[in-house]
Amino acid sequence: MAKISPSERAEINKKVYKPLMWIAIASIVMLFAGFSSGYIVSQADALWLKVFLPNEFMISSVIIVLSSITFYIGQRSMAKNKIAAAKSMIGLTLVLGILFIVFQMKGYNKLNEKGNFFSNGKVALVIEKGVYGTDYILLKNGIELTQKDGQFYDPMDSGFLKPIENLDFEKANRSAMYIFALSGIHIAHLIGGLLSLLYVFIKTLRNRYSPDDYLGMQVSSIYWHFLDFLWLYLFAFLTFF
Repeated sequence: MAKISPSERAEINKKVYKPLMWIAIASIVMLFAGFSSGYIVSQADALWLKVFLPNEFMISSVIIVLSSITFYIGQRSMAKNKIAAAKSMIGLTLVLGILFIVFQMKGYNKLNEKGNFFSNGKVALVIEKGVYGTDYILLKNGIELTQKDGQFYDPMDSGFLKPIENLDFEKANRSAMYIFALSGIHIAHLIGGLLSLLYVFIKTLRNRYSPDDYLGMQVSSIYWHFLDFLWLYLFAFLTFF
């Protein structure tokens, strides 16, 4: 049996690992597409409480974008045989990935302070603790209501003459549940990305990569950049829908 040369093995790995990564990414896209559809359908409920994202989620968005930039620089540095720069940039990417999760957790804490929880949350508690128009808004049949002195009015009732009665807050659907679910699942996938990144970082420190062979770094970067774009999509989706 003919022995496979290192270059041939590298080419075989490239043809195997990258397609597998794209298949995994496609499955993740389908998962989040399903959750996004569920979110849009839920908005058609009679009463919908739209919760706004705390600023910590914006900060985490900036952090994950920076992490993609540092990962790209690290990969390019390896391709140019700038090993020291590659080590620094991959290490920085790892730190930024951890910081992203830290600020996501801070965002969860801010949501909890305003009465928002993944389960067993009460809309009345959100109304009591939050500021209308800043922390949340209330929609009935897709129409944003106006609040004045603790009462809710149809937006056409400019004189606030007839408050809307019988608003069943306990049956209201809350976008906060989707915030926790979507961002939580994203974090779960990001932890997988961090483990992959840690493995790449260790191999980089041990000089296991070279300009001619750094496939593991390339595959890990594809996944990491995907998680970056996925979060930016989720952030925009949860902000504007």
